[in-house]
Amino acid sequence: MDYQQLLLALLPDLLVVIALFIALGVDYSRLRGSALAKRYQVACQISAAGLIAGLAVLLLQIAGTMPLMKSTADGQLVLNTGTLTLKALLYAMGLGVLPLAKRDPITPQVSEYFALLLLATLGMGFVVTSRNLLGAFVALELVSLSLYAMTVLNQAKRASAEAALKYLTFGAVSSGFLLFGLSYLYGATGKLDLTQMTGLQHSPMLVLAYLLIFVGLGFKLALAPFHLWAPDVYQNAPTPVAGWIGSGSKIAAAALLLALLQPVFDAPKLKAALIPALAALAVLSMVVGNLGALRQTNLKRLLAYSAIANAGYLLVGVVAFSAAGNASVIFYIVVYSLASLGAFGVVAVLTDKLGREAEISDFNGCWNTSPGLAVAFLVFLLSMAGIPPLAGFLGKFYLFFAAIEAVPEAATWVDGFYWLVAFALIMSVVSLYYYLRVLKAFLVVPADNGAAIAPSKIGWATGITLCSLALAVMALGLWPEPFLGLLKN
Repeated sequence: MDYQQLLLALLPDLLVVIALFIALGVDYSRLRGSALAKRYQVACQISAAGLIAGLAVLLLQIAGTMPLMKSTADGQLVLNTGTLTLKALLYAMGLGVLPLAKRDPITPQVSEYFALLLLATLGMGFVVTSRNLLGAFVALELVSLSLYAMTVLNQAKRASAEAALKYLTFGAVSSGFLLFGLSYLYGATGKLDLTQMTGLQHSPMLVLAYLLIFVGLGFKLALAPFHLWAPDVYQNAPTPVAGWIGSGSKIAAAALLLALLQPVFDAPKLKAALIPALAALAVLSMVVGNLGALRQTNLKRLLAYSAIANAGYLLVGVVAFSAAGNASVIFYIVVYSLASLGAFGVVAVLTDKLGREAEISDFNGCWNTSPGLAVAFLVFLLSMAGIPPLAGFLGKFYLFFAAIEAVPEAATWVDGFYWLVAFALIMSVVSLYYYLRVLKAFLVVPADNGAAIAPSKIGWATGITLCSLALAVMALGLWPEPFLGLLKN
């Protein structure tokens, strides 16, 4: 093993870990007894410095300035343009979460809050680069445990503790299913390295292994019927944490799902056995997500049901079992995550002084008091709805095209995946109702009492974050080729 290469490969992660311990040490020593606002500011600055340094090294690795072996640690980490691009994107999105977390001092455990944010980001980075069953599972659990802890940090809110308990309970059960599935996969193949799993043959053990894996990752992606935790967690977790749950963790889980399904590409019988299960999860998620969102009055809860529906759309590309399908899945989960994080960012800015969970009606008249935030929210929600020329439209187009292209010889709409694409299109039309209902409150309906909700002060870091996310959603919708080129690996 070349330890110098291993050190270079892990340098971005080491920089973030160093920042994590510095934030903890400074908060425990020099800032003990300081004002809460100052502690939040210093912890945010140290965490941001670590992520910026890690991101800079990742960009050098992607550009080839810092040469790396494509596989390090005996194949446990696969470092190519695609995986490094996803890892860099997660670091950049984590950097965007920091100013949102700094705005609302929900807990006196300041350094722990930011340390958990960094740990979750580290875990997501390892998930997208790992091709070892145990390594990927441990990294995913690092993400999950960090998110469980962050959900409960708002100690002044009893509902937050209840949501965290539900999140932990469902998460522990799903982790057990996932670990069982991975153990059966190892038992059937005799290999831990996913890149070495070739020539799989259809067998009951392999089918059972993948069904258990679908249960475990279905929880992470909030697929129905494994979604019951999502509405309560999205509603009651601190808004920046809910945004990170609905964005970064989804990218990591989707990347892991594709990596685990990669060996199935060359196993036609096994593929045929798994497709009905994936299609059923897709249909159920689209129905539960879209119909559940129709009757929501709480905005964060509505975004949770929207996440369930979008997880269903995501599986339309997964069932294609093709390179184009994989690229479409990654592209869609990225553009959805950018829009989701932006939407939660706007909600966090507008409600950080509200003192309660915001209903949709609370945002009436936002156009008059915060036109910039209203426009940004318009971009994010229209992208989720799949309205051109935003990135969400292209993402759905790529998903549906990949599914149709997977069975080009289909003679009727019931053959291949035409029926699944048609159902997804119908559900997309249904989703327009609740998205437009939210935008109506932001842009059309006047405030009930004449004074619309408004942020105390946006701040330059938060403003840059929201502007960058909105510009990214628009840019990927107008010019997606460079990003797709990076993701071809």
